[in-house]
Amino acid sequence: MGHDRMRASDLHAQYVPTALYYADADTVEYVRRDVPCIHRRIDGILTLAFDLHTRELIGFRVKGFRNFFINHLKPRHKMLDGDFIALVSVIEEAFQLVGDKVCPNEESIEAYRRARKIAHDDRVALEPLAA
Repeated sequence: MGHDRMRASDLHAQYVPTALYYADADTVEYVRRDVPCIHRRIDGILTLAFDLHTRELIGFRVKGFRNFFINHLKPRHKMLDGDFIALVSVIEEAFQLVGDKVCPNEESIEAYRRARKIAHDDRVALEPLAA
């Protein structure tokens, strides 16, 4: 048993939580841990991700992101191309928009608060999007 054999664990890169934008789905997703998860849709914008085994909240998905960014965030915050986007701001803006259109129930309010807390605690930011 020489050193020329690699262990299987050496072949896997360590998971680094990162906010990812999926252009085909126009969705931003952030998940803290690389574990199986289940998703619970809150409304047309927000979906929460829970650890399959512990049911702990570990992430979120924001739908319709590019449209939301171009029409609401960029002009309001006078963002320049290349600026990073703090997802805390995105969640706050999305919640305000949803709150202005419909009267959210207590469960929706709590879901947005929890997603915002993850984005804030983990200092989640998204790479710049081209306009």
